[in-house]
Amino acid sequence: MDAFEALILGIIQGVTEWLPVSSSGHLVIAEELLGLPAKENLLFDLVVHLGTLLAVCAYFRKELGRIIASLLTPKAKRDAQRETLRTLGFLLLIGTVPAAIVGVLLTNLIEDIFDLSLVGFALIANAVFLFVAERLGSKGTRRNAKLLDAIVIGSFQAIAILPGISRSGSTIGSGMLRGLEREIAATFAFLLSVPILLGAFFYGIVTLDSYDLNLTMAAIGFVGAFLIGLASIEYLLKAVRSNKLWLFSIYCAAVGAIVIATTI
Repeated sequence: MDAFEALILGIIQGVTEWLPVSSSGHLVIAEELLGLPAKENLLFDLVVHLGTLLAVCAYFRKELGRIIASLLTPKAKRDAQRETLRTLGFLLLIGTVPAAIVGVLLTNLIEDIFDLSLVGFALIANAVFLFVAERLGSKGTRRNAKLLDAIVIGSFQAIAILPGISRSGSTIGSGMLRGLEREIAATFAFLLSVPILLGAFFYGIVTLDSYDLNLTMAAIGFVGAFLIGLASIEYLLKAVRSNKLWLFSIYCAAVGAIVIATTI
């Protein structure tokens, strides 16, 4: 891997982690096009994922700080606002459980049955879900998530372990279908990404067979993913507010069709 390839992969990760088009699917496609065997770049992939994780932590630093503070505040000192934030914190932890279970139990199985054409079919499924969520879930008005919301959204996040299924698209779309107001659904989805991405990073680190990594290339990919990730979060929030998730649906359908046509 050279510096150009590292930068390209970092940019792709930064764009696609937060836009609802599947970062894992796009990284697989990009590595295939660049002739970089995916199994030889697992540690690099983890590093660029860390870049986008830090991007969402930086973007929502105030919200995350308040949630963590509320979880650590003794009951006697918690006011109504901190109780609400504490509840949100527990909902985020509950919503993380399905993806954590699926990730631990099924990651190896998914890797064994993985095929590039499956990414194409998954992208089309992702496109259909985004279209349905946009059409049926665009009028939600609730501004507070409930326990069932966390379970449902967390279950959709678990499905996104499949390359080609977008984690952000699945969680935002399911939140909208649950009746949450669009921007609330997006914010909940972004916050929900933090514990699962953090857990996935450390799980990936401890289960790697090899830690061979070019630090310069990793740094280039990391910085690219972080900076572009910040811009992608802002862009997606604007797209959610302006009812434009259907644009990503069209994109995923087109890319999925191309992948299927060229691999079957």
